[in-house]
Amino acid sequence: MENHYKKISSLIYNATKPPGTSIDKDLEFYKSLLLPIDGKILEAGVGNGRLFIPLLKYKVDIVGIDKSQEMIDICSENLKKENLKATLICQDLENYIEKNTYEYIIMPNASFNLLETRQKALKVLDNFYQSLTDKGTLIIDLILPIEFRAGSKHESTHYVENQDVLVKNWSKEINWIEQYTINQIDYFINNELKETQEFKLTWYGVQEFCDILASKGFKDGVFIINYGSKINLNVKTVTFIFKK
Repeated sequence: MENHYKKISSLIYNATKPPGTSIDKDLEFYKSLLLPIDGKILEAGVGNGRLFIPLLKYKVDIVGIDKSQEMIDICSENLKKENLKATLICQDLENYIEKNTYEYIIMPNASFNLLETRQKALKVLDNFYQSLTDKGTLIIDLILPIEFRAGSKHESTHYVENQDVLVKNWSKEINWIEQYTINQIDYFINNELKETQEFKLTWYGVQEFCDILASKGFKDGVFIINYGSKINLNVKTVTFIFKK
């Protein structure tokens, strides 16, 4: 199974989470961390530019990478709408290295969870390490499946490109041993199935992921729960901040 945003799913994401949308206050969190920085930043899993474009507006020197050409195309269009220019790269993270280039590499909002295998995740961390400058910083958000209920289903309708799209989301499987969940998402237009995809999200324990990062050479790490929010008592998002 390969996680990949296709055409309709990319359009739905852009319609429901356009650039500037903050999820659980993540945009505010990243602004507070990155706005004082002068060096080059890489956003891994740039998507439609939800965070990327607001950061560009604040003159952050940032490059975006995503393996979905559909998402890269949408991000490019969103940049044009804002009269902004930036470097966007369509490539798998496990094959991307720019040695000693980035002061910060960020992978927000569970994009790392979408790496389908642990072998792939470890390779990506190796590449991140090589791509960071000396004493560069890696920031990764991970989510935990606290709201996942195997077998549950829900539907929603979105108006995209002058037509209604019915989205059926099925929480298909949770594997507690191998630590992943699978969702199947079906997209219907005029009662006709147009696109189906499955998303596999792999999760990690907090200490487990700290140990993985340390094994890859990262150090001086901290983790932050729910972007520092005191309102949400459940642990939904854990942000890991480690130095090279």
